[in-house]
Amino acid sequence: MGATIEALHNLQEIEIQIAELQRRIDRKRDACKRQEKQIAGIDRQIETIRRELHVQQKDSDRLNLDLRAHEEQVAKLRDALNTAKNQKEYSAVLTQLNTFKADNSKSEERILELMSAIDEFKKNIAALEAQRAKEHEKLAELEAAAQAAEDKASDRLTKLRAERQEAATGIAPETLDMFNRVAAKNDGEAMAVIMRTHPRRQEYACEGCNMSITIEQVNNVLSRDEAVLCNVCGRILYAEASATAATK
Repeated sequence: MGATIEALHNLQEIEIQIAELQRRIDRKRDACKRQEKQIAGIDRQIETIRRELHVQQKDSDRLNLDLRAHEEQVAKLRDALNTAKNQKEYSAVLTQLNTFKADNSKSEERILELMSAIDEFKKNIAALEAQRAKEHEKLAELEAAAQAAEDKASDRLTKLRAERQEAATGIAPETLDMFNRVAAKNDGEAMAVIMRTHPRRQEYACEGCNMSITIEQVNNVLSRDEAVLCNVCGRILYAEASATAATK
């Protein structure tokens, strides 16, 4: 293994440790984000129910106003019955009275239905608000755990990043840029070892993606101290002693 590839390999060992620590932190933060979405979903449910509750309450208030107005009319018509001058007038007033009474009966039934629905909406809102309070408590716990993970990893990450900076010293800038791009794409695993896939034939594969690589690529890795990329996953290939022996 040439000096450049060995330096990249050492750099990857540090990069993998950094990536693993960062993944642990990210998993904690992702759990917080999922919990926030859960709470946002509950908030949307509450808002939807409150809008419907508002509509139902307005309908109920309107019907109550109409009912009071009708009851006043019924009272007047009852008085009119008592002062009717003849049967014809009496019958006409009675017809109006019965119509208002029938309308009032329907209004009362509808008001009862609306009140029942309103009570149910209020119960649902109360239940969702209680659930939201519990979810907020869970979010607080997750946030505390995420912060604890960050605090715990902070010193180690600082040390590893310093080691990484030192390990990168001496690597050509263009090679280092290539390594950084591949590492970012593959969670720190910028390099992959060459595997021999057949005991008797010179057939090889990239351990990173398990796809075949050519004997020419293998020879380039062994003969040149430069980055050779897998054509499929783009990782930087390197060979261990077994792969070196296999090509002889």
